[in-house]
Amino acid sequence: MSRRPAAAAVLAIALAMAFAVTACDGGGRPPGPSASTEPSPEPATPVTVPAARVDPPDPSILPDAAAQDIPQRIADGVVPPTNRWYSALAFGEPGLPVFPAPLSVRMLDGGVSLGLTRPVASADVILAPAVDAVSLTIAGASGYGEVVEATPVAVTVALGPVNVTLAQGVPAVGLESTGGAVLTLGTTFAAVDETLATATVDGTEYAVAVARGSIDGDEVSLDPGGSAHVFAVPAGGSARAFAAALGDVPRGAEAGFALGDAATTSVSYGTRPTVVAVPESRAAGLDCGLGTYATIHGSYAVCTASSVTWDVPLVEPSAALDLSQITEAQREQIVAALRADAGEAELPADTYFGSKALYRLATLLAVADALGEDAIAADLHARLAEQLDLWADPDGCRTRAERCFTYDGELRGVVGLATAFGSEAFNDHHFHYGYLLYAAAVAGARDGDLAARIGPVMDLVAEDIAAPGTSDAFPVRRAFDPVAGHSWASGFSPFADGNNQESSSEAVLAHNAVALWAAVRGDLALEESARWMLAAESEAARRLWLAPDLTGLDGYAHGIVAIEWGAKRDYATWFSADPAAMLAIQIIPAHPAAPAYLSAVDPARIVASVEEAWGDATPTQFADYLLMYRALAGPEQREAAWREAVELPTEAIDGAVSRTWLLAWIAAAGSGGTG
Repeated sequence: MSRRPAAAAVLAIALAMAFAVTACDGGGRPPGPSASTEPSPEPATPVTVPAARVDPPDPSILPDAAAQDIPQRIADGVVPPTNRWYSALAFGEPGLPVFPAPLSVRMLDGGVSLGLTRPVASADVILAPAVDAVSLTIAGASGYGEVVEATPVAVTVALGPVNVTLAQGVPAVGLESTGGAVLTLGTTFAAVDETLATATVDGTEYAVAVARGSIDGDEVSLDPGGSAHVFAVPAGGSARAFAAALGDVPRGAEAGFALGDAATTSVSYGTRPTVVAVPESRAAGLDCGLGTYATIHGSYAVCTASSVTWDVPLVEPSAALDLSQITEAQREQIVAALRADAGEAELPADTYFGSKALYRLATLLAVADALGEDAIAADLHARLAEQLDLWADPDGCRTRAERCFTYDGELRGVVGLATAFGSEAFNDHHFHYGYLLYAAAVAGARDGDLAARIGPVMDLVAEDIAAPGTSDAFPVRRAFDPVAGHSWASGFSPFADGNNQESSSEAVLAHNAVALWAAVRGDLALEESARWMLAAESEAARRLWLAPDLTGLDGYAHGIVAIEWGAKRDYATWFSADPAAMLAIQIIPAHPAAPAYLSAVDPARIVASVEEAWGDATPTQFADYLLMYRALAGPEQREAAWREAVELPTEAIDGAVSRTWLLAWIAAAGSGGTG
């Protein structure tokens, strides 16, 4: 529903409603704290308050997934936090670090270690590896703890008598003890006063600040109900000022959103102000006099706030290119390609390549509809509907091992058969399911009966990657990190560099597809949540991957980033060392919502990125995506891209698209892009 009161008041309502419907992923604690009442930058108006959640879909219609032997450190009642920045705390080999910027933190056997990361740029990577500068051993604790609370923003790990809390955006490790505890520091700290002590380790000043407790050299004593914060003192700041600004340990920190003239994110850390670290671009309007940190994403300001709010441009969900202004010659070329591409094609069976094949059919169908090629459209729709009925049969996996879905009740998600790229471990679900949901939305919008038939299973597929609220069956927005503004792709994050995401564009596709599917199904809560993620992920794709600000990171030799990690930014891919792959994996599959943010990249930068990726000869893979990106750089580049696209060998065109889509995209780039 739409409302038009004062923007700050509406955002507070929206954030409170978001907490009410998302709740926390943990058990036994209430949802995150309410929005701050302190002044903050006002979002754009008018604002749409997020809709209340309808009953989530029921996964019991699917067969059970095969049991997996996965080491887990998760308390009963906590939704397993797959695909989070801190997933390594819950799964797999213990002791891997996580990266709540600018710190690195790892659980030790009976304790915890932390340090201030420092970015170093080289030609192909910007790296800030884990630092074990300060360790704390907890008396009476053993093992690596278990996650007792998890939200997209924060995580709490119980370790003996102490709960350890980390939150994205809070540059301190929080420790709380209900019954009291004794912690031994790995180095001796000198007292500043009764509740604050400092030590310098490898040139960095660290501090421990306690409430209801005391510090004596290397020993921290917490009284019942006591807490401590451990932090690195920021450049230009002081331990005393930082400690004075600290609020409560941010357990249950959460995020909300509002939609208006922009998409507004607000992250709340508590009912009273505390210390937060934010990119300089988000610091406007905050009290940021506590210093700065250097990070792999540039300088972060250290501020005092209970919540942080920022806007990003809206990106409208779209399933069609605007072909209304193309020339007759372009139309003839596109129709000729359509007739050639619309024939039978291989349809793989796994959740990635199989879903890409259905996406390809859906894009051909959209072009056929746009150009009035009704007979071709009817045939494409029939083939697409047949395949969607197959994938959406809830009993499919009871009789076959492909093109069907199961439900993993332990990890609380939908798992397709056959798997691909570790999808059974919840890797890349948003990449895979975005293609499938896009196809379902395109076909379902044409045929209400089909939408009704495939709806129960496709609703579960959407819920797996984009549930707008936590339920007993699914986590809230499984992969999306509202503070980072983008998703994480690894389910369990078994890496020393934290979690990662490679294909920013496939992540954007996922949110576009969920929004389109939710509109077909009339699920307003899901649609609005997806529109928020679509806007945020689009802005992050441009800001972090395609047009990164590399100020202060001299030595990095490229204009794009190919993989974002918790601890590094890589010019690399998981599958190829070819420069064409580095760029194309940020464009694939060139869906209709993409031009809105891709065209916001400076044309000269687009051309430079394509030239580096293209090299001295036409790439054998991904030339199609490079041409589509190049077409957004202006009329001359579009005309050149068209000429090369017409002649591009068929084998150089990716399985997610077709020559039809390649030509239609380039032609549409001259008339505004999407429809």
